Amino acid sequence: MPSLASSGDKALSDLQSQQAKILFDKIDELRTIGVGGIVELPQLIVCGDQSSGKSSVLEAISRVRFPTKTNTCTRFATEVVLRRSPEPKLKVSIDPGDSRTDDDERERLQAFSETLSDGNDAAAFQKLIEKAQEWMGIDNADTSPTGFSDDVLRVEISGPEKPELTLVDLPGMYHAKSKDQNAEGIEFVRNITEKYMENPRSIILAVLSARFNYHLQDVLDTAEVFDPERERVLAIVTSPDKLASGSDEEEEYLQCLRNEKIPLQLGWHVLRNRGYEERNVADDERDKKEKAFFDTGKWSTLSRENVGIESLRLRLSDILFKHVRRNLPGLVKDIQGKITSHKHNLAKLGAPRSTLQEQRSFLVDISNNFTLIINQALNGTYEHSFFNGLDDDTPYPDNHCRLRAMVRELNEYFVDAITVRGNERNVLFPESEQRLFMSDPNNPRFDPYKDCWIPDDIDYRILLEEMRKKARVNRGRELPGNSNQLLVGQLFRQQSTPWEKIAKLHIDMVYDAVAKFAYSALKYLTDKHTFEPIFNDIIAPGLEKLKLSIFGKLEELTWHSKHGHPLPVGRNFITQVQRLRNARQLFVLKGELGVDGEESEKTFTSKDLENATRKMRGMSDDFAAVDIIDQAQAYYETALTTFVDNIAILAIENCLLLPLESTFTSLDVSNMESNKIRALAGEPPYVRSDRDRYNSQLEKLQAGLQTLNILKTDGSSLNTPVVFGILRGINVNLTQYRMNH
Repeated sequence: MPSLASSGDKALSDLQSQQAKILFDKIDELRTIGVGGIVELPQLIVCGDQSSGKSSVLEAISRVRFPTKTNTCTRFATEVVLRRSPEPKLKVSIDPGDSRTDDDERERLQAFSETLSDGNDAAAFQKLIEKAQEWMGIDNADTSPTGFSDDVLRVEISGPEKPELTLVDLPGMYHAKSKDQNAEGIEFVRNITEKYMENPRSIILAVLSARFNYHLQDVLDTAEVFDPERERVLAIVTSPDKLASGSDEEEEYLQCLRNEKIPLQLGWHVLRNRGYEERNVADDERDKKEKAFFDTGKWSTLSRENVGIESLRLRLSDILFKHVRRNLPGLVKDIQGKITSHKHNLAKLGAPRSTLQEQRSFLVDISNNFTLIINQALNGTYEHSFFNGLDDDTPYPDNHCRLRAMVRELNEYFVDAITVRGNERNVLFPESEQRLFMSDPNNPRFDPYKDCWIPDDIDYRILLEEMRKKARVNRGRELPGNSNQLLVGQLFRQQSTPWEKIAKLHIDMVYDAVAKFAYSALKYLTDKHTFEPIFNDIIAPGLEKLKLSIFGKLEELTWHSKHGHPLPVGRNFITQVQRLRNARQLFVLKGELGVDGEESEKTFTSKDLENATRKMRGMSDDFAAVDIIDQAQAYYETALTTFVDNIAILAIENCLLLPLESTFTSLDVSNMESNKIRALAGEPPYVRSDRDRYNSQLEKLQAGLQTLNILKTDGSSLNTPVVFGILRGINVNLTQYRMNH
């Protein structure tokens, strides 16, 4: 069986299948068209301290000599794209960083593109790097504020035997300033490294030099901050030949490479890189020296999968392929989400509007959609995209979209609250007697109103004595044993005092929900420039009018409970009074006959019954006071039901919700004066700039989504047979490599 090690690049050639090339090229296309600046793309990033051997790792993988005489390659991120092609070629370009906000400056940097036909010409490559550095404004005099740039140098290396890989080499981290690297650069390099590590789709290649204790090199600790489970880190150790044979340091690194000391899900790898005296050694000779080293001493005990450049190339391609395949569904979803978001943002910005008619049409569209959202919110038909679909189960008070659901929820809270705490005083009866003006105070459903009012407790006998005194001093022309009906109204008004406070709190909460809903709906439909003037000039004043209207209605609905006299209509009041009287008389009769509250059988003589009824007749002096309490309670219960319905319907529905649809209509826009139209819908320059930016990014995203169509069988799922076919091809080559080594 032929060896895969016949040459450095040949070790990779058998790995690549046509499907794998398509897969990696599609991700590369996304970067080329700019999708990488909008969504996070799968990538391999090379991190480590300065002088950790990162450049040597890149050289060994790519077979291209990266500059080492200067610090040029450590001052910005370098994206190394390795692709197979019939003819060798090396191309260098610049991708402007986020700090480049000037369009002309970005275009100038993007225009930089230089090509070499001989990728092995190290001197020419060095000059290209230096030229790109000058274009980025970083020269040997260190004129930039930090000596570093967030621009990305893109190096595309292609040839007939190049591997299919893309790596991002980050500036090396350092901890002390020098004449070439100032103190500000320390923080800059750390920030750019953390930015790349934070991307959950980044595989972190953490390079550590065996010349230093791994505890003193920050790269693993920094990576763990963003990958605490150590799922995305592959540690690569360089310069193992600098360790003294048999030393404790050598043993520590061997334990790491066996994945024992610091376990990583992707494991560890070790390379013997060129020393200074070997800088001119050919690549094949470099590989032979590396293989010979790992065949000696304790290094020979390590798995061949974890040592040497040949196995690293295979390993990285395998890792990258699996990583890309695993992230494709999420990547497609992210791109689709960004497309939806950008379309929505463009809809909020509207079409370009330089004329008065265009501006008026823009406002008409907003008002029509605003009215539509309100209509659906009031009817509970949450079909507009504003409502996020029926799968959004965020409850009140965090969900301000579903207005009808919120109002119904608040109405239920209101009913529970006023039922439990609507009375001024809780009247407590002796044991086993019916309770008056009182419900369960621990009912959790009135939680929003839990602090609105806490009734005082009063014993029934104290209330009875209070009413007896009032009945005596307020006797009029009523017959003996009857009560002054004015006292019934007084007790009712006293007991219903909290109604207004609870109802006001309820209306405040409903109004607040309506205001938040209107705010959210308009913000959903408009951009930041048009939102504020429309809300401040139209929506807010309209809401204020509704607020005045509903509180005026509240004053009307509470007037009777504060000033009026009971005027019951229908037989419900009479039925309630009779029920209370019967219950009270039965309680007294049982007490006189010695019958407890439970069901029991007892025999009584006619004398017993006569004595018991005589006792009840003897209480006729209390009849007037008792009758006042009974009638006040009966009327309280019937009036409360009416009051609650009136608040829900006459106040909230008629004065707040139904008029809400008329707050901002197309008719209002049609009647607006021209000056107001211009003030509300005029388009400042930055809106045009935002529209151009969204359109540009939308084109990139749609093009990016199109490039991934080949990897999908339909609109949502990946072409599993093709993708797994690639994986099988890689696994076969890995198996073949292991058999040969």
